Amino acid sequence: MWASLVVFLAVASAARAADLVVAYDVMVPMRDGVVLATDVFRPRTEAKLPVLLIRTPYNKADERDVARFFASHGWAVLLQDVRGRYDSEGVWTPFVNEADDGYDAVEWAAAQPFSNGKVATSGGSYAAIDQWLAATRRSKHLAAIVSEFAPSDLYEGFLYPGGAFQEAIGVTWAALVSSRVKQSASLQSEDWPRVFLSMPLTEALRSVGHATPFFREWLRHPAYDAHWKSLSWQGAYEGLDVPVFAVHSWFDIFNVGKGNIDNFLKLRARGAPGRRGAHRLVVGPWEHGPHGTKVGDVEFGEVSRMDLDEAALRWLENVVKGAENGADRDAPVKVFTMGENAWHDYADWPPPGTRTVAYYLGGRRANSSLGEGALATTLPAENEPAETFTYDPKDPVPNMGGGNCCWPQILPWGPLDQRPVERRDDVLVFSTPALASALRVTGPVVAKIWVKSSAPDTDFAVKLVDVHPGGFAMNLADGILRARYRGSFEKPEPLAPDRAYELTIDLGATSHLFLEGHRVRVEVSSANFPRYSRNTNTGNVPELDTETRPARQTVLHDARHPSRILLPVLP
Repeated sequence: MWASLVVFLAVASAARAADLVVAYDVMVPMRDGVVLATDVFRPRTEAKLPVLLIRTPYNKADERDVARFFASHGWAVLLQDVRGRYDSEGVWTPFVNEADDGYDAVEWAAAQPFSNGKVATSGGSYAAIDQWLAATRRSKHLAAIVSEFAPSDLYEGFLYPGGAFQEAIGVTWAALVSSRVKQSASLQSEDWPRVFLSMPLTEALRSVGHATPFFREWLRHPAYDAHWKSLSWQGAYEGLDVPVFAVHSWFDIFNVGKGNIDNFLKLRARGAPGRRGAHRLVVGPWEHGPHGTKVGDVEFGEVSRMDLDEAALRWLENVVKGAENGADRDAPVKVFTMGENAWHDYADWPPPGTRTVAYYLGGRRANSSLGEGALATTLPAENEPAETFTYDPKDPVPNMGGGNCCWPQILPWGPLDQRPVERRDDVLVFSTPALASALRVTGPVVAKIWVKSSAPDTDFAVKLVDVHPGGFAMNLADGILRARYRGSFEKPEPLAPDRAYELTIDLGATSHLFLEGHRVRVEVSSANFPRYSRNTNTGNVPELDTETRPARQTVLHDARHPSRILLPVLP
């Protein structure tokens, strides 16, 4: 019976897809006269339809399967190359024109004879950023947003998490989009380790023949200044009367700034009251998008799969078309908990009943996993000795997975075995004993670390790890802070030599079950390279610097300086 039903549905879907009206490269005018190439897919009908708009810098032709899927379910779908990309006119500077162009595209879509005036937008990564920027212009025709794998801010949420430039994605992505079409082939051929070590970093792409003035512009704005504020959508949440379906992942590049979790929470708090119950948040165990059941070194199983197009369609049918399909009764939050590899539905985020538990750094001689660093829920003693290590920018702690993007052959992503970096003396390792019972951690993770440095500016990086009984050390969440931004990302302040400071480091969020017999581990170092640029320790802007100096780093963990990680624990 089920096999026959599957065949019937496949045939019916193919028949619907075949009965579409398709127009390629319709040229849509923007307010300044520039025209953008747009493909139109819609059912063969005289009825007025809701529109789904997808705007992308990565070639609209790559989205045609998605367009056929939604069009076969009664949507008019527009695929548009953004300004200056592929078949669209104009000059592209990433992010700069997307607010106005996105608004103009929504208005054009609503005015078409096949449209009923309701326009939903969809897309992931840059296409999600595009939607948030367009939402700042408040089109009355914007009916819904499907935001997949998006930051909530371009500065702290993408290019400068913790004030440290996210180098690997910044450099490789700038190379990918350095001309009108994607430069995928060049990504395979470059000597990336050499490029990442470029000094100053502003010359990294010039050294391999890529002309990317926008990349150098990013590096000329290391603080949160007017440049980044002009590209912010923080004001878009206020009273926004548009439901949002937000998709996030635990190993996404945007998790360090909370990404779509932050978008979802701000909409629930500040958006139009009547819409707050319509927003949805889905978080999976993926990288920058679901590419399979195995992420990094960890196999999450078939249960981790999710057809995001099907999920988005069901929600859109409900919030835009008014279909009574039960989507309005779904839990607002759906997250995948690693460790037990299961999905959970929650009424809010963090889940109701979550309590914050402090795990304090302790022990002694914590340099490397061979040391005696300890982690416990009890306050440290008054006389616990501090830990010290030397951070040399010429030999930074290398990255070992996590929220990298988007080419694992250049920089691996996801959960990987951390033991190779934990053997280094410039990595402090603090671990609990084997757990007597399982520990469920679900929510935002924050570290508060007391430090001193011999440098006027330096970085501190923290990582949360699950140590399996066999020794496999699985990274779960990580964060970094450029110390000059400890008080504000707008007004950097140098460090006073060897003065103690408490740094608050955001590690993003996670949902993980530490099983009985496992250990909770925290790593503290001063680099995660080349995911983040090296701090040169000179006090100069690191990305513009041409020299480096070693720094003597101290991490305190006594009763007066209780360094700790704050874990969101569920019963």
